[in-house]
Amino acid sequence: MQEAVLKIKELGAPPEGFEDVTFPGEEGFPSDETLAFWDAYQDAVDSITRPVTKEEAEILIRCCPTDHMAGIEWSFLHCIESTFSPEAIEDFQALIEKCNSDMMKDMLSQRLQNDIRKQE
Repeated sequence: MQEAVLKIKELGAPPEGFEDVTFPGEEGFPSDETLAFWDAYQDAVDSITRPVTKEEAEILIRCCPTDHMAGIEWSFLHCIESTFSPEAIEDFQALIEKCNSDMMKDMLSQRLQNDIRKQE
């Protein structure tokens, strides 16, 4: 098991509220705790080696970002997608159904459907 995946498991899913963050001054600026979480989450995601194992994907699918995070969500998505095999589409669909994030579930499902259409 990769240390980076275990770190994601420890951190859990990012809190909501990262999407379209504006910084109009002290009042709108995220707390130090929020920024530290973001940094730790990004460092962990960036450290994941692909392809991930099915066991690692099971952990990641439950810790997905629920909002856009300046591209971190795409790196995260690519880690999960690294387990995809055209011979095991049903397994990948079942993995997607376990996703904690509607945003990520929609992205993964749409990309899977696009891949299936390309294969036809």
